[in-house]
Amino acid sequence: MKVLNNIEETKGFCVLPWIHFHAWPDKRVLPCCIADSNMPVSNTDQDTVLDIMNSERFKEIRLEMLQDNKIAECQRCYSLEDYGVWSLRQSNNRRRMESVRDLVEDTNEDGSINQFKMKYLDIRFSNLCNMKCRTCGPACSSRWAEEFSQKHGKEHLKVFNMEKIVTSNNEEDVLLTKLRPHLLDVEEVYFAGGESLITSEHYDILDYWLEHNHTNVELTYTTNFLTLRYKNKNALDYWKKFQDVRIWASLDGMGKVLEVMRHGAIWDDIHENILRVKQETPHVKFGITPTISIWNVFHFPKFHRFMLDNKLIGIEDLRLNILTYPWHMGLDVLPKHMAERAEDLWWEHYHYLKFKHPHDEEHLGQLRSVCNALSNAKGNLDGVKEFFRINEEISGLRNENAFEHIPGLVDLEKWMKSNS
Repeated sequence: MKVLNNIEETKGFCVLPWIHFHAWPDKRVLPCCIADSNMPVSNTDQDTVLDIMNSERFKEIRLEMLQDNKIAECQRCYSLEDYGVWSLRQSNNRRRMESVRDLVEDTNEDGSINQFKMKYLDIRFSNLCNMKCRTCGPACSSRWAEEFSQKHGKEHLKVFNMEKIVTSNNEEDVLLTKLRPHLLDVEEVYFAGGESLITSEHYDILDYWLEHNHTNVELTYTTNFLTLRYKNKNALDYWKKFQDVRIWASLDGMGKVLEVMRHGAIWDDIHENILRVKQETPHVKFGITPTISIWNVFHFPKFHRFMLDNKLIGIEDLRLNILTYPWHMGLDVLPKHMAERAEDLWWEHYHYLKFKHPHDEEHLGQLRSVCNALSNAKGNLDGVKEFFRINEEISGLRNENAFEHIPGLVDLEKWMKSNS
């Protein structure tokens, strides 16, 4: 089947449905980690990984993508591209297309594939987590699920496609058994969670690769970085044995701001872990992947500058996300006067870094994307009301006064009350 020629210029095509495997703890299979989680395209109950990848919806997606049509499941990438943020779709097309062009060209007329080379692996084996982040929920955090079930009852977990609190996707090693025949094809793995560094399957896979001397695989992590140990295992001991390790820490800020946003976080411990990695495993590349929302839009420039000035990251070590869900935490709910104030703060930060790094627009462009998002904010009173309603309930459950520690939220609450 003929493949699109100008991959860099495509609007809908993505190489991942041919080479990537992504599953959640509740057995849902999605095209990738940022696809719409409410639109699974397969499930892990199928007999083999190839059967999973040849579901009816996966076949339809491949055919649509070969026509360069946009896919409903993939709207987040398209939205990020509209903001000017380099998306996962674009990144993988640029990086992987030429090496797997033959696999794509061998697509059958019905969209199925005869073989699956799992070049890129991303399995969320468990929602086991040591935090309850404000922008997260029960599906990705066992602590969130426990709190939610205590408040609403376990039967309400089905709202999150969970009939029970999930702590493992394969209690009998079923999924891992299906994956093993493909593990030596893997060129890059993305470990996330839950919290990847306290997930047993993460260490099982690394042990398998070490046993087979498959140490040239790229290890990429999203982790909250609160702990580097799991039972008797130390992540640093593993990373010393792999050639290419990339850490993206889910850090939206520092100090009390981080500890409120990501309940369970201890900033001093996380800071110490960063220093340990840089000292003990200097080949490991460390960066941050913050999610920008109304929680941290007035704080993040200060945090980013701290990380840069203290040489904890470089200018290239930022993978920035703009929150799109839950909608009531998004930047576009900010009233215009507050959005303009935040935009001024981000432009100041941008120009400060532009002066120091005049030739690095590729990475500085992420800051401009936040400015663009803020410039489009018009305010949404219903969204602000929903934000305070939900988070006041969460604060009550956690016995914490969250709002006073977060820059901007006191003013936002005043605006809400004066306009209600």
